[in-house]
Amino acid sequence: MKPDDGMGPEWARVLEVLSRIIPDYDRMNRSISLGRVERLREEGVRRGVGVDSVILDAGCGPGNMSETVCRVIGRVRTLVLLDPLAGMLHAARKRLRHDDAHLVLGVFEGLPFRVGAFDAVLCGYSLRDARVLSRALAEIHRVLREGGRLVDVDLGKPDNVILRALVAVYWRLLVPIMAILKMGRRGMLYTALYRTYIRYPTNGRLKGRLESIFRQVVMSQQLLGGSVIIIAVK
Repeated sequence: MKPDDGMGPEWARVLEVLSRIIPDYDRMNRSISLGRVERLREEGVRRGVGVDSVILDAGCGPGNMSETVCRVIGRVRTLVLLDPLAGMLHAARKRLRHDDAHLVLGVFEGLPFRVGAFDAVLCGYSLRDARVLSRALAEIHRVLREGGRLVDVDLGKPDNVILRALVAVYWRLLVPIMAILKMGRRGMLYTALYRTYIRYPTNGRLKGRLESIFRQVVMSQQLLGGSVIIIAVK
């Protein structure tokens, strides 16, 4: 397995950490993104999701991206939330007011949906947690209709080696310190999430992979390339 093709054998450890930080997920995401997480989600949704769409929120976590869709877009035809953690799905159900939201326990690499089922697939800070990234991207492409869009809002890994080193220091040292200050000793769990950054491709390599299967890819880099918004059209 390539070193930048997903979490591989470390995937189970990442899931364990995510399951333990559910109560602190929202406030830590706000801190980690320097207060920009809601704005980034909104920008991705506005650029990639249309009214009356059939939407898959893949790796939905506690439902933040779906909540953003309901607030920003309003009317959607169907909203499906998928996550490998039952605890995250439970948190998403409590958050959402969308009566027609469907919750599915599953993983990126084996999406239990037919070909062309969705107008949009949303990944909010989740795609980098895929066990096998290449397979996850292929599955997302498969379940999108022709002209459908992948909307990926996530951490970025800058192509510039100096910027990449700065972002790595932020993840390896500063994020755990912030987590410890907010969560106490449980904040040490965030040291494990540094591995998702290490094993993720650089922004340029990720865009190249997407361009190999999607007909159009637009990547917006922010915070020195440490955050990205990607719209990929099938």
